[in-house]
Amino acid sequence: MFELNQTLLIVDDEPRVATSLERMLRKEGYTIHMAQSGKEGLNVLEAHDVGVVLSDFMMPEMNGVAFLEQAKEKKPDLVEILITGHASLENAVSAINQLHLYGYVKKPWDMEDLKSTLRRAFEHYNLMVQNRMLLKITAEQNQKLKELNEDLEEIVRRRTLLLDEAVEESIAMLAKAAEAKDDDTGAHIYRILDLTLDICNGLGLTTDEAGKISRFSILHDVGKIYVPDEVLRKSGPLTDREQHVMRNHTQAGEKILGVKPFYQIARQIARSHHENWDGSGFPDGLSGSAIPLPARIVAIADAFDEFSHKQPYKGAWSRERVLLEMTNLSGKKFDPDILAVFMEIQQKKAGQKTGLKRS
Repeated sequence: MFELNQTLLIVDDEPRVATSLERMLRKEGYTIHMAQSGKEGLNVLEAHDVGVVLSDFMMPEMNGVAFLEQAKEKKPDLVEILITGHASLENAVSAINQLHLYGYVKKPWDMEDLKSTLRRAFEHYNLMVQNRMLLKITAEQNQKLKELNEDLEEIVRRRTLLLDEAVEESIAMLAKAAEAKDDDTGAHIYRILDLTLDICNGLGLTTDEAGKISRFSILHDVGKIYVPDEVLRKSGPLTDREQHVMRNHTQAGEKILGVKPFYQIARQIARSHHENWDGSGFPDGLSGSAIPLPARIVAIADAFDEFSHKQPYKGAWSRERVLLEMTNLSGKKFDPDILAVFMEIQQKKAGQKTGLKRS
């Protein structure tokens, strides 16, 4: 049974501020530790299982950035939030980008906003730890499987079945953890799976190829685990900095999926599903067939679902508008051959003709 971490560390050299925060936040059910310096905060991290740290920026001897940098080295999963005044905001934001901190809180803070930020921070921390545990369990099961005696064929068969189920469940849970950041229902990933499978079958891929690509399609946005909620759920246009943070989810997703051959297709999808056929996409500016086939397929499925459903920055489009927009992007954003297959599938489902011909 996974036990949620609710332990918070407050680091501030002004005892009055720290005490005031502690008094108001303890009502939220947190176990709270306090430190008056970065050095003292590092000692607390050594002694206690802290999930989230709230640190002042301006402190003598060791400022908040230096403290959080050392804290991350001690505990890589730690979710770090910086408290900064208006005068030091620019430097604080620069440090957040450099150190990949979870976010910052401006003085004077709104208590309700601070409470909401901390709730999301603990949710983020616990999701990360839980999924790390699940992946560890899967790896341990795999290791045990390798150690079984070759003569115990029935045991091997049963353990293989259990391992497959564990891997499938881990993939689904990891995808749900990322999806929960901007889709509480988690329905998006299953729509993507169905759309991807339809395209794979329409392209005539083997059952094994179609199964792998569709299974791993649900991990296309797994890197969004690292994107702060204020960026992910922003309803208005993103700033250049926010665009950079958002786009980094492609490389982050590839990194999360490790280096094992089993996840090769998943890594291709996570990194390259925002590449465009004409080379205008990211992160690598790939074009044409240089874009991995699984990523080209998932890009179409993802765009269709995104256009068709409400987003923080737009409403849901009609099916006719979606298909027209995608047709206009053929050869620009999308592989024209794969898009033609997708349109044929949509025509059969709706009993309509779009006139798009395969090149």
